[in-house]
Amino acid sequence: MPSGSPPVEAGVGLKTPGRWSRRAMLAAALGALLPARAQAQAFPSRSPRLIVPFPAGGPADILARIGAEQVSARLGQQIVVDSRPGAGGNLAGELVARSEADGYTLLVAGQSILAINKALYRSLSYDPATDFAFVGMLGVMANVLLVNPRTLPVHSVAELIALAKTRPGEISYGSNGPGSLTHLTMEIMARESGTKFLHVPYRGSAPLMTDLLGGRLDMCFTGASLALPSIQSGQLRALAVSTRTRSRYSRDLPTLVESGFPSLDAPTWFAVVVRAATPTPIVERLRKEFNEVIASKGYARSLETHAIETELVPPDTADAFLARERALWGDAVKAAGVVAD
Repeated sequence: MPSGSPPVEAGVGLKTPGRWSRRAMLAAALGALLPARAQAQAFPSRSPRLIVPFPAGGPADILARIGAEQVSARLGQQIVVDSRPGAGGNLAGELVARSEADGYTLLVAGQSILAINKALYRSLSYDPATDFAFVGMLGVMANVLLVNPRTLPVHSVAELIALAKTRPGEISYGSNGPGSLTHLTMEIMARESGTKFLHVPYRGSAPLMTDLLGGRLDMCFTGASLALPSIQSGQLRALAVSTRTRSRYSRDLPTLVESGFPSLDAPTWFAVVVRAATPTPIVERLRKEFNEVIASKGYARSLETHAIETELVPPDTADAFLARERALWGDAVKAAGVVAD
């Protein structure tokens, strides 16, 4: 101690290093939490956008508009539905993956964005496994295996497979394009049954159904909402549905699992996601509001006319669910040998 300096009493005027560090660390941690908490309490202060990767009128758009209307009432801000179709959903996926991580830009995403495109495209500007945080499952729709009874006189999947083995590569099926869910589902069926079909890709469901009804195509997989009117009129015959259990809209139809294809639990589904970097309190707020709406009877009733069903996927099981989907459809893409630029 320098000469002339007054004596210092023990514990007076000194900062204990350990105590100071603990206090500083606690203050820093609390300081980091405050902005996120403030954001969550203020969220939303303006209208969020819900990006839809497909054209208006399809199941993704229907789910987005019904969900947005009901969740908006709970958030106190109108969710704006914004259609951004193109590139198999990649335009919308990239837009949301590059948006501000503030919870104001959400995405309706299904198998294409979250499971198929990573294996299908040579290069992808987003990573479905790391760029998005799961919010909730908007809805699930059975895909129906339809045949034209005039060109394909079969009454079951077993009869179809037996006939296909006598006519390899001759029975035609339509899809929504190479690498689409409807294409890959049929490819899995063909591979697992040891048969071969003739693939005819289309740019959408409308021209596909026109050719199927006209007898220029033998069969296809398509969503229940599009399939039911043709089944009820007797123009087309349904052989099976692609869901794990029988659909409430067609209880008499067996599932593909029942028909000998245990891996083909393959409905069309659409979830809501946000950027993975979005503050946790905001993600939790969105999850709460969306999942309470999805679990409500009113929401389920709103989907009935579209033959879409609700299925709650808790956030703590979402990662495992999505990993299984990526494995299933990634393997299907490789087996089918399709690549998109």
